[in-house]
Amino acid sequence: MSLEIECEQLRDIFLFRDLDAAKCKLVAMSSDRLHYQEGDIVFKEGDPSDAVYFMLSGRIRVSRELKGRRIDLAELTGGAVLGETGVICGRQRSASVVALEETTMLRTDANVFHELLYQVPQVTVALARELANRVDATSDRLLEMSETRS
Repeated sequence: MSLEIECEQLRDIFLFRDLDAAKCKLVAMSSDRLHYQEGDIVFKEGDPSDAVYFMLSGRIRVSRELKGRRIDLAELTGGAVLGETGVICGRQRSASVVALEETTMLRTDANVFHELLYQVPQVTVALARELANRVDATSDRLLEMSETRS
């Protein structure tokens, strides 16, 4: 895959929509290209959060273990970002990720991701916006759940 194509795919990811071409190429060049087949494990719940993954294509399942049962949390497709929260917070992986079909990702080391956040304000603002949206969505779901129990 060419660097230009990877940059186009990176621009489909919310973090990089406003990134100029030169910075986009730096992200692509500082990342490892990974290819997964159906059933391949990307990472497991409890693993160290040592990298962030940018999903270029494919489909994955995010799940957690609860009392010996797998709980599916989400299916994600190209454009997803994985592992950013664990890297930012310095925590272990909070979920497991498995490829559901042929999937291509860029893997960016935690230190490189941190440097990206320090050096490129557009990426930091985009991440803050996304995390705030997730908090709002979670709050809304909790309110809905409490209303149905009342």
